[in-house]
Amino acid sequence: MQSAKIRVQKADLDYFYPTSVLVTAPEIIFFWVARMIMAGLHFMKDIPFKDVYIHGTVRDIEGKKMSKSLGNAIDPLEIIDEYGTDALRFSLISITSQGQDVFLSKERFEQGRNFANKIWNASRFIMMNLDQDNINKDLCKFFKQEDLDLVNRWILSRFYSLLRQVDKNLKQYRFNEAANMLYSFFWHEFCDWYLELTKLNIKLTQNQVVMYKVLEKFLRVLHPFMPYISEDIWSKINPQAGSIMNQSLPHIQEELIDKKLELEAQSIFDIITQARNLRKAIDLKSDAKVKVSIYSHSKSKAELIRKNSNLIISLARLEGLELQSSSKRPQGTISATGEEIDIYLHFAGLLDIERERRKLGDKILEIKKALESKEKMLENKNFIKKAPREVVEKEKENKEKLSDQLKRLKLMSDELN
Repeated sequence: MQSAKIRVQKADLDYFYPTSVLVTAPEIIFFWVARMIMAGLHFMKDIPFKDVYIHGTVRDIEGKKMSKSLGNAIDPLEIIDEYGTDALRFSLISITSQGQDVFLSKERFEQGRNFANKIWNASRFIMMNLDQDNINKDLCKFFKQEDLDLVNRWILSRFYSLLRQVDKNLKQYRFNEAANMLYSFFWHEFCDWYLELTKLNIKLTQNQVVMYKVLEKFLRVLHPFMPYISEDIWSKINPQAGSIMNQSLPHIQEELIDKKLELEAQSIFDIITQARNLRKAIDLKSDAKVKVSIYSHSKSKAELIRKNSNLIISLARLEGLELQSSSKRPQGTISATGEEIDIYLHFAGLLDIERERRKLGDKILEIKKALESKEKMLENKNFIKKAPREVVEKEKENKEKLSDQLKRLKLMSDELN
């Protein structure tokens, strides 16, 4: 009986020792971690783990260590009640980098809540517009058989590029980077661009297939980070498949990744963004039809713009788009520059120029004051020394944004003369 017990214990020991990774705090590296390694080498002739993941200390927004005695701790149950479990999980993961302390406040959980809302609303929109007969297709075969347009090829390439980077970050225990990549892809690329573009012809078969496939694969990648919302949505879009926790992670389809195409698509999106920004800069009404002229510095970029002119016109709400052969700025236009292009928005007859000049003058003065305030703050040695590193970096970014904004406003004011 005793020998049988020893055999069971030996089997358990062989199975569980050594393990792979230890998660711990920095203050016990010597007192506990080092002694575990020495004991393992002495008694087992092998180290107990190969990797040690050192997490940071949780501090309040002022940098003080959170503790019950100080009364500055945040009750996770209160956060769950107010923001949701997935919001708590995702927010903590996204702001916790390797070895760095976490500066925590209740407001930090808003990002997770907003992300959960975005996922839910986008998924609901897709389900409302999804034709179930279009989704039961093998993506690889469909990709090879169909002549997919630029937008669908782009989102597939971006998704599998994302998957490759997320996989790399998880293997290196960079959980926050993986989480932030998922956030950026879904919010900015999938929702802000892809869904907006496919709305133009959402019932097209290729749009239906790609839209569904990217969503269901994204949910599988998201599940370890946000298990509840991903399970709920999965049960609605794929009710016959069982629980999402039993699904495998999607494998990387290298043949669907096209970096050149990603750059081409990004060029088109940049043009749309520039045109929208120019409209916004002079407060044009949303229904005002404007014309844009573009000078391309290369023939290949000009051809790319020509092929995708309908997309640009539709999403930038333009009356027309003209490719010009000269780099000279047309009269009655304001301009912006992008990679290998100059873009000009024609404003003649659309605005009161004198009134617009006064508004721009007021904006320039406002930005100058804000910029001077940021510069004084960043020149203050006490602020740099005492403020959390991420707060200082954020203020530096804000300063750069204000500086760029001031340059654009001054250029626009000159072009209105």
